[in-house]
Amino acid sequence: MFKTKRNRFVALELNEYVIRVIVMNNQDVNQAVVYEQPLSPGIIEGDSIRDEMALFDEFKKMVEVWGIKRHDVRFFVQDSSVMMKTFEHPSDVVAGKLKAYVEMELGQTIHLPFTNPLIDVYDAKLNDGEATLFAAPSEEVNKMASLLDDVSLTPTVADVRSLSTIRLLEKLNLFTPQKSYLITDWSISGLSISIYTPGKLEFLRYQAIETSMKSWESRVVNEHEVTFTYDGEIEEYRMLLIDQIAEIDRILNFYRFSLYKGEKAVDEIIILGDSPEMDYIVNEMRATYETPIQFIDDSKVQTVYPNLNAKYIPLIGLVLKEAL
Repeated sequence: MFKTKRNRFVALELNEYVIRVIVMNNQDVNQAVVYEQPLSPGIIEGDSIRDEMALFDEFKKMVEVWGIKRHDVRFFVQDSSVMMKTFEHPSDVVAGKLKAYVEMELGQTIHLPFTNPLIDVYDAKLNDGEATLFAAPSEEVNKMASLLDDVSLTPTVADVRSLSTIRLLEKLNLFTPQKSYLITDWSISGLSISIYTPGKLEFLRYQAIETSMKSWESRVVNEHEVTFTYDGEIEEYRMLLIDQIAEIDRILNFYRFSLYKGEKAVDEIIILGDSPEMDYIVNEMRATYETPIQFIDDSKVQTVYPNLNAKYIPLIGLVLKEAL
């Protein structure tokens, strides 16, 4: 997507509360530099940019302080806007031509609920006549790309966050063939859920956690790390987390009984994320579900990338994506 690739680039994550980047000045991820800075409440709400001028100012300051002017930049499509759809294709359409095939078939044999979509295609098993389409409305993605371009960055790749996460988990050898995994990625304000059987992404959903970012206080540890604490009664926020944990049970049952008529179930739940309440989430999940649970902490990531922490999992996956 967008323009050409270079060895020097930035992987960018932006949400309601933080700007987070990995700066790559060569091809060695272990030599990458990471930066974080808090984002003022109201600039981003949900997945939408609400104050473009304020975000422009933040980006402009970021580019100067972090020394990334004229770098290529990769970023994520908004989680809540991504639609996943499996489609069949003729056997003579090879993997490299699938995106062109989808573009030709839009509105004919392939239908989407919005116009002018940005699309990407994931072909898990070559030559099986089936692939997965990811689509999102172009407005917010193009808005982000334009802002980045305005501050002397070159947008080159827009990726689906869950795909980047899976890319890194595969690198860590956390998947066993034929087993199915429910992957939960927890942030302060949302939960990304995917179900993945190695080679096939079967389910994708984003669920907002209805908390006001005005209730969270940020503390800048240094230019590489920001921490967040809840300014209020933490049990209020934890009740929102309990609601999300309960919703996971409905998804597990949907996968097992609606999709597979009771013949297949999720074998393992994977937990990761940058939520300040990760310990609470892990403990509650283990107390709630009999399904085996694996928490991806810093130590697991550092078996491969000694200088990076688990909250960078999606960004590391974005770094690993092959740019076209």
